[in-house]
Amino acid sequence: MDNDNEKKGYLWHETNAQVLRKGTYTINGKKRYGGILKSQNNKGEDKYEFFECVGLLHLNDPQQKKSERSPDMGGKITQDCQTYKLGCWARESEQGTPYTSLGFQEIEEEKDNNAIGAKIPF
Repeated sequence: MDNDNEKKGYLWHETNAQVLRKGTYTINGKKRYGGILKSQNNKGEDKYEFFECVGLLHLNDPQQKKSERSPDMGGKITQDCQTYKLGCWARESEQGTPYTSLGFQEIEEEKDNNAIGAKIPF
């Protein structure tokens, strides 16, 4: 599937959202971390969304960024059993609305060379 928007996206600024709960739960033997977010729909009615944390992000110090194109924020995330390097860039639309541009790059999981059955290189 050739899609120009694949592994890209954006997040908009949400001023009326509130994290009501955060915590852990287990599904299929895997411990997960998530939360409940409260916001309003376009009619001003309360809505509640459940979110799952798929990775932790870190801010990149503007003084230590490798180039102007380096992400402002990023981290390693796991989505649909695939690990990605996530880059986040602070942007502003032509109308002056701030948003965050997203880019995902697939990465291979680190292999444990000490695992049982791992080949020894000699």
